[in-house]
Amino acid sequence: AARDAGGPFKDLYDFCERVDSSGASKATIETLIKAGAFDSFGARRAQLAAIIDRAVQAGQSVAADRKSGQKSLFGGLDEEETPAARATASLPDTAEWTDRERAQKEKEVLGFYLTSHPLDEHKPVLATYRSHTTADVPALKERDEVILGGMISAVKLSHTKNPQPGKPSRYAMFDLEDVDGIIRCILWPEQYAEMGQLVVPETVLLVRGVIDRRGGEEANLVVNELMPLDQLDSRFTTGIVVRLHEAEHGEDTLGKVREILRTYPGNSELQLLLQLDGGTRVHLRSHRTRLEVNREVRARLDDLLGPGNIQLLTTPPKPAANAGPRRRYGGAP
Repeated sequence: AARDAGGPFKDLYDFCERVDSSGASKATIETLIKAGAFDSFGARRAQLAAIIDRAVQAGQSVAADRKSGQKSLFGGLDEEETPAARATASLPDTAEWTDRERAQKEKEVLGFYLTSHPLDEHKPVLATYRSHTTADVPALKERDEVILGGMISAVKLSHTKNPQPGKPSRYAMFDLEDVDGIIRCILWPEQYAEMGQLVVPETVLLVRGVIDRRGGEEANLVVNELMPLDQLDSRFTTGIVVRLHEAEHGEDTLGKVREILRTYPGNSELQLLLQLDGGTRVHLRSHRTRLEVNREVRARLDDLLGPGNIQLLTTPPKPAANAGPRRRYGGAP
């Protein structure tokens, strides 16, 4: 109503001055900032969050003056620019929320991610090692084994009703969210005793599990294994291909690559792809140099060669064709 009456809002102070606080409390303003409703002001969301108290106070002051019939001290000089509106020129130099923080705040107030998804940065890794996404689950059969990648949320811990003597009883239920949807996961006591420390909200990992439809049409996933992302390279990477372009990198770069690789001895294969100025492509496989492929060596190669010049040789995990029967625990729901 205020916007219809007075036109678009210029900034957060203008909003607080023109919208009655009974209809836009501090909590409401915080929600609007998290949702991105004030992005058109051109300020960072973190900056707007930092000035909420001042903006609300300015709005209350203007409302009080309006109620008492007083005009702004500067009203006769410039009706378009009140002292509060001028204060926006001195927004605090506050760093913007990270992509993950912004996404989480959007999910908090909207129920979904709007401008980005916390899994965006992990998409290449998840796509390399998973066998399915949650979008594939409706077509899967009972007891099919799958490998999904996503983020843990909504963790609930409980105990089986009638635990076996000497056996663990604590188990976990949690949601695994990927970019396509959510599936409920169950980590039974034996597996929880082994891997329960990995069940932490907002953790991104791979989950190997078995489809369970006995609770109804909506499938659950009975977890057999949790795989942290930082372990995938060492477990499933067999080697690396390093690309060097003669015109782009020069002859000296090959020696620099060698100096980096020799500091990471290991068991993985090294291949070189040399693109020469004449258009010739030479593919070499090293028979002597073996290395450990980890994030550090990849980061150093990226810094030297630029992004897109290394490729992992991987053997992604494969789900079993038939996972067979699962272990059950007495009294477990």
